[in-house]
Amino acid sequence: MQKPSGIDWDKGDKSGLVSIGAHKLYLSASGPDRQPGQPIVLLMQGLGSTIDEWVAVRELVRPFARWLNYDRSGMGRSEGPEQTPASISAASVAAELDLLLTNAGIEPPFIVVAHSWGGYTSREFLQLRPTDIAGMVFVDCNTEFLFDNGAWSWDVFYPVLGGQDFVETTGLATSHVLSEEDWKAVKDEQADPRHQATEAAEMQAASNDGRALGSKKQLERQPLGDYPVSVITADTPGDFQKMYDFGVAAGNGTEDERALFRRCLGRWREMNEHWQRELLKLSRRNRSVRLSCSHNVQLVQPQSIVQEIRWAMDSIGSEGI
Repeated sequence: MQKPSGIDWDKGDKSGLVSIGAHKLYLSASGPDRQPGQPIVLLMQGLGSTIDEWVAVRELVRPFARWLNYDRSGMGRSEGPEQTPASISAASVAAELDLLLTNAGIEPPFIVVAHSWGGYTSREFLQLRPTDIAGMVFVDCNTEFLFDNGAWSWDVFYPVLGGQDFVETTGLATSHVLSEEDWKAVKDEQADPRHQATEAAEMQAASNDGRALGSKKQLERQPLGDYPVSVITADTPGDFQKMYDFGVAAGNGTEDERALFRRCLGRWREMNEHWQRELLKLSRRNRSVRLSCSHNVQLVQPQSIVQEIRWAMDSIGSEGI
């Protein structure tokens, strides 16, 4: 059957731009040809992140599952609006993805893999398509508890962090598993002014995204029933500890600002795993994984994500929705 976009995304390695109205988004599909009713793995990456960061995961998944990823508006290979909005909400990202999949003619079921801020966008997508998702893998994701419990605030962190490079301070520059060429693509994209403007707009809405999601009470409704949910928790507070130490060594922040940073970080470290495990309530079939690595699991331990994708695939078999 001819797809609305003119491309059969269920077969072969495919990529291209698909219209969502005012502009087009870049979409890519690869892996085994998909049979009717079989799930396809759908990536929803984190704030300021493109599919370039996920090449190692993709290469490990493609031998056993159909893989679908895209770049959001204003990111990577996708087009964007003529003027970047001041704020980009998780709900608006989910709405654009919904339109993209419809216009591309890609049918459910989906196994959604979400990372970081993708915890918000993926659950807004779940809100839009509650019967189309056959499983979710959360990779150190943001939850509705983060901003409402005094554990996260850029206003608290910035005075001590200063202008340091997260990638260098946390050791990601040397611990990632990408090839030199693939890592250069990631760094070049992050340095693009258009990318930076879009990332800032996404960040602007992040705290409201958590509150908006919390008001929908998904964790009380168990919307995924018996479909698999995996929750991976990494050591993001450890990343911020490294950045705190670097900032203090550089002389950043007053004593009061440093003390406030430590209090927030302590609360975050104390509660982070509990908040992550709350995501297990989305389904009766669930499991959790605790890792000691950096927040960017896709770059340092891609095999850990792939293991959970395989578990989700095996849990539903070929039944689909």
